[in-house]
Amino acid sequence: MTPTEPNQPLQESPTGYHPGSLRDVFTPRHNYRVTPILMLVNIAVFAIMVISGVNFMNPSAEDLVQWGANYTAFTRAGEPWRLLTACFLHIGIIHLAVNMMSLRYLGMQIEPLLGSWRFLVAYIATGLTGSLGSLWWHDVAVSAGASGAIFGIEGVLLALVMTNLFTDDVRKALLKSTLSVVGINLLIGMSIGADNAAHIGGLLGGIVCGMGFYAGIRAELGWPVPKWMTATWFAIGLPVAMVIVAALLIF
Repeated sequence: MTPTEPNQPLQESPTGYHPGSLRDVFTPRHNYRVTPILMLVNIAVFAIMVISGVNFMNPSAEDLVQWGANYTAFTRAGEPWRLLTACFLHIGIIHLAVNMMSLRYLGMQIEPLLGSWRFLVAYIATGLTGSLGSLWWHDVAVSAGASGAIFGIEGVLLALVMTNLFTDDVRKALLKSTLSVVGINLLIGMSIGADNAAHIGGLLGGIVCGMGFYAGIRAELGWPVPKWMTATWFAIGLPVAMVIVAALLIF
C-alpha cells in the first residue's frame, strides 16, 4: 500500500530473510521497525503474566487489575497510568493471538505508509483514546488489550484514504475494505461482549492522528505544504493535544 508515486524497484531480500517465517514476523527492518517491537512487548508481558501464575486462557479480573488493566474505579481514583498499561495486557492467549495477527497485518501495510515514528505515535495515542473511551462509557469495567490501538491504526488509514494521497480507484477500494473491516469487527465485538467503547475511542483518535500526519506525508512525496504543517512537533503535538483534551473532558 503506497501513495500515488512512481513504482520503486524491488530490493533483494537480506541474507537469512524468509518471508512468512517467524524471523520475518518479529525482525525489525526498513519500514517495519515498530510493529515487531510492539508485538514482542505485548507477547513478553503476557508471557511474564503466565509465568507468574496468571491463567493463560482466562485470566481473572483481579489478576488483570493487578497487572495494570484499565479498571474504572482505580483509573479515576489517581491511577491514570492504567490507560497506557492496559494497551499491552491481554485477556487470555486467544485474545493475544487475534490482536497480534491484526497488528502484524496492519503494520505490514500501514507502517511503510506512515513511517515508523508516526506509526508508534499513532499506536500510543490511539491506545490512550481507546482507554479513555472505555473509561467514559463504562461505570465499572475492567478493560485490557491492544484492540483500541489497532482500531486507531485503521482510523489513521481511514483519514488518509479520504485525501488525495491515493488515486480515485485505489481510494474507493481502500475505503470500502477499511469500512468493511471496521464494521465487521465492531459487529463481532458486539456479539462477544468486547469493549466497543475502546474500539470506537481508538478509531476516532486514529482519524485525528491521520489528519495530523497528512501534511508530512505530502511533503515527503515532494508536494507543496506549509512548513509549519510538516514539522515533527505538529505531527506529534496534535495527537498529544487530542489525548490531553479527551482526558480533561472525561476525568
